[in-house]
Amino acid sequence: MAASSLSPPAPANVNVVLDGLDALASRVTDLKKETLEKETLEKETAVLEAIIKRVVPLIPLLSKTHVHSCRCQITIAHDRTDAPLDGGAYFYSESDLILYENGQLVRTHRYGDFRVSPGQSWEIFDEYPLDASSAVEAIGLDAIVAGIINALEDASGTIILSPEAETRLAALSKILEDLK
Repeated sequence: MAASSLSPPAPANVNVVLDGLDALASRVTDLKKETLEKETLEKETAVLEAIIKRVVPLIPLLSKTHVHSCRCQITIAHDRTDAPLDGGAYFYSESDLILYENGQLVRTHRYGDFRVSPGQSWEIFDEYPLDASSAVEAIGLDAIVAGIINALEDASGTIILSPEAETRLAALSKILEDLK
């Protein structure tokens, strides 16, 4: 007699049917994690975009560049690595995340070698424009907020602001600190 499609499967077939469910379960877990990460990235991107809108008008005050021909900017993140070479020379690699006065985020990479003794030195400089989402993915919202807070704190120690502006700057720093 032929088995109907409604009859329960034989015990040997149950293992075949269930084989692979654990892989599906892990795929569902991964999808949930990806969805959560995507939602988190979207929320962090929105927060960073809002922060940038608030900070950009302050960049001419916060900028350490005082040459009129240069764009005003703040350096949000900085990383440098040096590796010694022969004769007092060294190789360096430097990465920065910069926010310009026009609201553009740029990741820069500068690397080369430096020689104290006579000899040929070299340097290469690359710039990579980033949107807020890419910056959050590359650097992290916490690190970006920390860099902006540092720029605000540095500026409050070097420029004289009206009491109202000082209060607003302190409030912005507090909000950014809470986001960290």
